[in-house]
Amino acid sequence: MKVRLLATTGVLAIGASALVGCAPARGGSDVAHPLRVGADAQSSPVNDDDTLVVAEDGAELHQDCDEREIVVTADDAVVVLDGPCGLVKASGRNTTVDVGSAVRIVLVGVDNTVSYAAGDPEVINHGRNTSVAEGGVASASPLGSGGTVSSD
Repeated sequence: MKVRLLATTGVLAIGASALVGCAPARGGSDVAHPLRVGADAQSSPVNDDDTLVVAEDGAELHQDCDEREIVVTADDAVVVLDGPCGLVKASGRNTTVDVGSAVRIVLVGVDNTVSYAAGDPEVINHGRNTSVAEGGVASASPLGSGGTVSSD
């Protein structure tokens, strides 16, 4: 009887300790995902604020960068941004990003290519089969075209 009681108590103690840290953050609020900007991040491939997020797979985008931070999480996207950009981060798969210029380019996805028309950006490449090179089809200066977006 004592052995069964001790075994049951031990199992309960181990189970309770395994659940430590599974509760929501203090105050019960969820923390927003840092790459999802604005209420339309899920339904639109692009958000135009200080950060431009391309999240829709297969998106095709050509517009001025306007010195924004660029985050491309989409797979199979083609993104052309004319003029200067801030940080450019590509974390999707099989995506091509061409920018006029960038302060920093970060690659963490797979099979991505980022090109820049001008400048000497800091490059951080933690991706797999990814490349950063000078060139591409983006213009070093903004075109003021208003931009186009499409997706398959």
